[in-house]
Amino acid sequence: MSWLNQTKKTSLSIDISATSIKLLELIQKSDTYRVERFSIVSLPPEAASQKKVSPILLADGIKNALRKSGSTLKKAIVAVTESAIMTKTISLPASLTDDEIEEELIMTADQYLPYSLDDLNFDFEIQGINKNKPELVDVLLVASRKENVDERIEALSLAGLKATIVDVEGYAVENAYSLISPPLSDTNSDQTIAIIDIGSTMTSLTILYNGKSIYTRGQSFGGKQLTEEIQRHYGLSYEKAGLAKKQGGLPDNYTETILEPFQKSLVQQIQRALQSFTSSNSNRSLDGMILAGGCASMLGIDKLVGKHLNMPVNIANPFINMSLSPHIDKQSLYQEAPSLMLACGLALRGFDV
Repeated sequence: MSWLNQTKKTSLSIDISATSIKLLELIQKSDTYRVERFSIVSLPPEAASQKKVSPILLADGIKNALRKSGSTLKKAIVAVTESAIMTKTISLPASLTDDEIEEELIMTADQYLPYSLDDLNFDFEIQGINKNKPELVDVLLVASRKENVDERIEALSLAGLKATIVDVEGYAVENAYSLISPPLSDTNSDQTIAIIDIGSTMTSLTILYNGKSIYTRGQSFGGKQLTEEIQRHYGLSYEKAGLAKKQGGLPDNYTETILEPFQKSLVQQIQRALQSFTSSNSNRSLDGMILAGGCASMLGIDKLVGKHLNMPVNIANPFINMSLSPHIDKQSLYQEAPSLMLACGLALRGFDV
């Protein structure tokens, strides 16, 4: 039966980073998904150096992404960064309903958070029964200052979109992990997996246990440094350096002089991020790693990282089991798949509403 004749849901996600806008439109039918539209557009180079990017500049990037993709949807899911959120696990009586838990958090949240609740957007998730006191449940409180959320909502609004959900990047990555195939081992049970998302300016570590996030960390390092080194070494503009990095055509000494030192630094950054996790979780070992983000598309980076860390490493492709709309370029989508993992996790959230 044709997809056109089936009842389906659509979801649009907008992943906003310091250097680009990534758009993904998915269609869901039962438990299957189809990639309907996607696009990636670069933001002006000065955006990455600004501490606070103008919503107008972001809106222009979103409009370009919409035009490039051809999407006509008017509602979208967006996320705030890990650095913009605060989390706290609170134990409450298991007898409380969701509404009662929300009321309790409204009355007591200022005890756990450094800002007044009037200045925050917050949400919560019940984690399960408290291990030591079965009459209690552990509730994860997640909050962000309203200005962080409002900036994202305003950027979408200026681009003609309504934000239906404002998620957290780490939780969106967790969402997308369920789609990654093949698994790192024969069983997914009791696995501790590290997801390293190497973006343009930030490298984010998310540790999942049984598919659930237990640790997140971000640090300043990313593909922008490689682009800038190409720009400096070969006297190119930033835009031309970025294109050369992706498309090739650089001099013969590029690999030895520029790429290999960058890859060495990348491995060191991953090692440092993992050390911060293992130092506080000394009894927990990693079963494997997933590389996401733009830098994960570098040829052979999974083998290099796996060799240095002595663990299985896969490149993220959340679309491997999805069907593709006829106008989607499969090669292009799969090449960009690691950098679209966050956008994919956000799009999946759209099917929850």
